[in-house]
Amino acid sequence: MAIKRALAVLALASSLLVSPVLAEEQEKCGQASYYPSEYTCYDDKTLCPIQFSLPTKPCGGGCYSPEQYSCEDGTIKDLPEATSPFTLTFSGVRKTFRNLHVKACGRYLAVGANARECYSCAASGGTNCGSYQNSTVLLPGGQMASDVPGHQFWYVNPTDGILRYTEALASNATTWNATIPGKEFAGQNVKVYENGLFTWTREDATTHWWMACLVTLPGGTVGTGRSWRIYAPTYVNMERGDCEIGRIVAKAVDRKAGAYKYP
Repeated sequence: MAIKRALAVLALASSLLVSPVLAEEQEKCGQASYYPSEYTCYDDKTLCPIQFSLPTKPCGGGCYSPEQYSCEDGTIKDLPEATSPFTLTFSGVRKTFRNLHVKACGRYLAVGANARECYSCAASGGTNCGSYQNSTVLLPGGQMASDVPGHQFWYVNPTDGILRYTEALASNATTWNATIPGKEFAGQNVKVYENGLFTWTREDATTHWWMACLVTLPGGTVGTGRSWRIYAPTYVNMERGDCEIGRIVAKAVDRKAGAYKYP
């Protein structure tokens, strides 16, 4: 399904919602009928929509996304921006695309049954390789949670919108925007909420959803070795027909949950 068509189908009250499952039975919430795949019922009286399989919650007469806001005394407030290292999960509408762990390998970030998580460690110079948990961990400032000299950085490629990360730099750098073509560098145009959404800002608006697009590994055919790389929803990418749309959520973790190096 092309992305634009998917968005048109999913758009409801300015929210992207899952369409009713075929033959799904309605339930009651007070006097109202609803599809459980579309809404959550609270206290048998309040219906809040489900967005990309993530339930919203009631607050002050409305509904809010707990991945972007908090509810304090009936008032919806923004979550703080992330200060902790974090892992990422991708949640789309279809069950097979819910709560997928985003993995780093080959300088790409991807999800899916065959998405690989690559890491390495050189046990030299006093490095304790056993102290790392070797999960894909990002830092709010744009770095990967790696300790290799020179550091590694995650970024949205300005050419095709793909979410990538760098090799270790040649020196102990704190930024790398001069080493990658384009104006976008580590962390720029991306906003991360503490234990909340991982969002991207296009020229005209902030988007709260991403695209997971099918990759067929060299030598394979479509349907074998499935992996889905993460893309920002640029206008060009929205024309693709091989992608799933969903939200990415950051979860705070300890920095040592990362790796010494991501190959």
